[in-house]
Amino acid sequence: MVNRRREVKKSYALFSSTFFCIFFLFFPPAELSDGVKYEGNIPWQKNFEVLALIEIKSSLIDPHGVLVNWDNAAVDPCSWDLITCSPDGFFLSIGASDQSLSGTLASSICNLTYLQTVRLQNNNIRGNIPPEIGRLMKLKTLDLSNNNFTGQIPPTLSHSTSFQYLRLNNNSLTGTIPTSVANMTQLILLDLSYNNLSGPVPRLHANAYNVIGNPQICSTGTEEDCNRTHPKPTSLTFTESSDGGTKNQKFTVQFGLSLACILLVDHCPWFLLREKIIRRL
Repeated sequence: MVNRRREVKKSYALFSSTFFCIFFLFFPPAELSDGVKYEGNIPWQKNFEVLALIEIKSSLIDPHGVLVNWDNAAVDPCSWDLITCSPDGFFLSIGASDQSLSGTLASSICNLTYLQTVRLQNNNIRGNIPPEIGRLMKLKTLDLSNNNFTGQIPPTLSHSTSFQYLRLNNNSLTGTIPTSVANMTQLILLDLSYNNLSGPVPRLHANAYNVIGNPQICSTGTEEDCNRTHPKPTSLTFTESSDGGTKNQKFTVQFGLSLACILLVDHCPWFLLREKIIRRL
């Protein structure tokens, strides 16, 4: 029995050592992700988050060097600029607005599992919005406004039910607003204005939302040709004027006066002729 236990322990040790040898053969510590090389010691409890930030930095063009100290060799990644951490050392927010950043946003952002706030507004970031952002279950604020993002709004964003503020305005997003946004029950503000979105606006739970500047958007979803790509022709309608009256009322008055003038001009000669005939008789 004792010998059998020894053999089991021996086999387990052999298996473990073989597994780790094979793992590090294919994934050496110096090159763990997407061909980006890393040096220095990275705490294992943070390595995925650190590597995620390094990949985000690698995918962005940083003309002013604001991300220069995003260095995996740093002893304390929480000391990096534009980053805030929790007391436990987990990354909580990225705030890199108005930094003239361009390039693309790496999908590795989804590895920052404790992230609550992402503010990248007022830059020149292009490409698609990574659908992997929907995996960030703690994310409350995402501001990608005033960039050059293209493509559709990822339906997977609704998987993150903690969203409170979602700003994607002033980009070049296309397609329809995903119906899945109806699942984002915690939304306080949704701003999708000034894109190239089309189709109906789904039911929203946001306290405030903005979709202006999308000519092909149908506000109610009941308009004719709402699901087509071309906008509906503008119809003649009369709206309420600022002084409390209506354009419809003004139109009615003008039409009545015009008709009265026409009748007066047409019938006035006959009326005068009739009076002359009566006097002669």
